Amino acid sequence: MKLRTLNVSFLLLQGLLTLIDCIAVAYLSPILVSLGYSNLRIGWIMTLGALASALARPVWGTLNDRFSCARQVTLGSTAVGMGCYFFLTHSAAHPAVTAFAVMGLYVTVVCMMNFADAWALRLISSGAALNYGATRAGGSFSYAVGAAVFGSLAARWGFMPGNYILWGLFILLCGVVCTLPNPPPAGQQRARKAPFLYESLAALSKNRVYCVMLAAFFLCTLATCSMESFYSVLILSLGGTERHVGIALFLQAMSELPVMVGYTRLRRRLGLSPAALMGTAMFFYGLKALTLGFSASLGVVLAAALFQSVSFALFTPACVDFMLKTVSADCLSTAHLVFLAIGQGAAAVVGNTLGGVLAERFGVAWMFRLVSLLALSGSVLACRAAFIQTRRRTTV
Repeated sequence: MKLRTLNVSFLLLQGLLTLIDCIAVAYLSPILVSLGYSNLRIGWIMTLGALASALARPVWGTLNDRFSCARQVTLGSTAVGMGCYFFLTHSAAHPAVTAFAVMGLYVTVVCMMNFADAWALRLISSGAALNYGATRAGGSFSYAVGAAVFGSLAARWGFMPGNYILWGLFILLCGVVCTLPNPPPAGQQRARKAPFLYESLAALSKNRVYCVMLAAFFLCTLATCSMESFYSVLILSLGGTERHVGIALFLQAMSELPVMVGYTRLRRRLGLSPAALMGTAMFFYGLKALTLGFSASLGVVLAAALFQSVSFALFTPACVDFMLKTVSADCLSTAHLVFLAIGQGAAAVVGNTLGGVLAERFGVAWMFRLVSLLALSGSVLACRAAFIQTRRRTTV
């Protein structure tokens, strides 16, 4: 496949998956608020979703490492996610239906965002010159547009129109996915079978840099998942509407573009390792939480969305870079999705519960202040991982 065609196709893939995620997942908290759920119950429901995705991610990673089925998995799981969104918007606040719909969205739509990264890792490790940062920027741009447009639509007509938009996007996704190659199974280049899940986990557990960074990511996610779950709740509590939520998401996504596109050049100019850049991103996550915790102005809360440029936009490509430099090609997808399953999924199980309890007991503002300490602690651990990696190159 020609290099330009591959990058354009993968940019469109990232753009469509991110747009689907924006509509189906980013507005989960406002949907739950509109259904009459309390902060504590929202935290519990989001916890169930995070738990489901944590269990599903290693399975998706193993499938991608052992079999050439990325296209089939992407389309099949996204279609299931569309059905989950339909049930969520038609649940009439029935707790069981709502919980299962949210869990389904996390297992499918949320996991497919990470699965696309694992797909990119496999293609890059097989020799494809894929520009991950630039293609991921396409996702940020589509998220920005989707957040602004859908936020206005939701404020006027509610969340039901999302069903029609999602199925239209799915038709476009089918066309894009068919133009992309399935990655070769891991180990094919060396004429040996890809490792089973338990073999990959055993090897990863011996990788000290990987484990320290995983611990750092876990701590940081305790903070970030609380911020993501209650950011829109904070906006609504300060007198904002779904339109303001859309503006905030638009600002977040647009601020990602320069860093995503220029990540490679930025890393070379700064001379920092991927692990050090991940630690820097975690520091700014903590700073964002502090800003939200001490702000009583809707304008400041919306402006805090710009922290996305030095947190998520820096962390995401640095994480992919970190995996390529730290983990064996035989278990890249598994390593990446296990990293997200534990550091993002399992941490979100604890973090969403923690965020819900803190918000219910002390208020949303104090919840942001307290969880900022966790992100800052994660930053310290990430810098420790960077120091270990500098002293000795560790590869599974």
